[in-house]
Amino acid sequence: MLDNFNESELKVASKLMFDGLSMAKSSMEMILQSPISLEKVNYSDNVTFPVPKFETETNYNVHIIKTELMGDLKGTSYLIFSDAEVNKIFKACLPEKFLKDNSPENELMKMGFLTEIDNMVAASVITEFSNSLNLEIYGMVPTLEVKKSLEVNRFLENEAGELDHIVHFKANFHGTELDIAPDFLWILHEDFIDKIKDSLK
Repeated sequence: MLDNFNESELKVASKLMFDGLSMAKSSMEMILQSPISLEKVNYSDNVTFPVPKFETETNYNVHIIKTELMGDLKGTSYLIFSDAEVNKIFKACLPEKFLKDNSPENELMKMGFLTEIDNMVAASVITEFSNSLNLEIYGMVPTLEVKKSLEVNRFLENEAGELDHIVHFKANFHGTELDIAPDFLWILHEDFIDKIKDSLK
């Protein structure tokens, strides 16, 4: 069912997500106490290439943070960081003393901080969906998985399965304290497509 958006519908869906990310950007600026610019690099709704493809020549850690959508709209969001981007986030946001402590308790707190960032980003996009499409939706508590890059492609393909609609794009967050380009992947159920089509009538 990946071909259910035409070009104008896909633009609406992408704009909703990007507007939500712009709201998240403001929150990130407050955390960093530094301005950030946000640039959408690309987005894809391609049947043959619907999910981001990760390098297979090298095997590095990839952090996949998943948030389930509930309420009037069902779906799943994924915020995907490379290990290098995670380290940049920690360096920009956490005290140096905290960074040097590699105890299990401290590592758990770092991962908790990462899921809070996803919670902030997903909530901003969900709010944009809710307000623009007049829906009652909310996100479940995010879950984090760390996988090797060699495993990510198959994991995402299995997550997508045969269901519904995939929108993927990469966005650059540029700033003095932070410069990252995570992947955003949304798997959205058929009712989302219907709502987008209704909004264009």
